[in-house]
Amino acid sequence: MRYILAFLLFAVASPAFARTPVSKDTANTYFANCVKQTAPGQQFSTSGQEMLCACTAARLTQFFTMEDMQEMMSSDPSIARPAYNKMTVNIYAPCMEEPVREYHYNSCIANPDVSRLGRNAENICRCAADEMAHYMKNYGSSLFARILDENPEAIDPNQALFNDPSFQKVAAQKTMGCLK
Repeated sequence: MRYILAFLLFAVASPAFARTPVSKDTANTYFANCVKQTAPGQQFSTSGQEMLCACTAARLTQFFTMEDMQEMMSSDPSIARPAYNKMTVNIYAPCMEEPVREYHYNSCIANPDVSRLGRNAENICRCAADEMAHYMKNYGSSLFARILDENPEAIDPNQALFNDPSFQKVAAQKTMGCLK
C-alpha cells in the first residue's frame, strides 16, 4: 500500500503529468487573432468584440492549458469536443456579460414595438440590456453548460445562446420588468 501511495504522489508531482498553463504571449497572440475575426451576422461592435477577446485572453492564462489548446485542434472529435466545450463554459461564457448587454440593447432598439414607446425606448432597452448582462454574469457558465449538454455538437455558442428558448424567455421577462 505504501508503494502505491508513493507512486501516486510521484505521478501527481511529476512534470510528465503536469499541464502547461497558457502563457501571456500565447494569450496575446490569441487576442490579436480574436479581434480580427468577424463572423457572418456578427452581433457585436468592434469594441464589443475587443472586450470579449480581452476577457477570454485573460481567462485563458487562468483556466486553460496548452494541452487543452492542442486537444481542441485534434481531428478526433472525442478529444477535440471536450476541450472545445471546456473553452466555451470556462473561458467564453464568463466573458459574455458585455457582449450580451450590447446585443440586447441593439435588438431592443431595433424592435418596432419598442420604438413606438418614443423617448422611453432607450431607457427600457438600456434597463433590459443591463438586466441580461447581469443574468449572464451570474448564470452564463451554467447556461452554456446546459446548452452544450442538450446539444453537444453546437458549433456557434452565440447562436445557441440567443436561440435558446429559456434564454429568450428570460430576456422577455427582463424586458417586461423594465416596462414597469
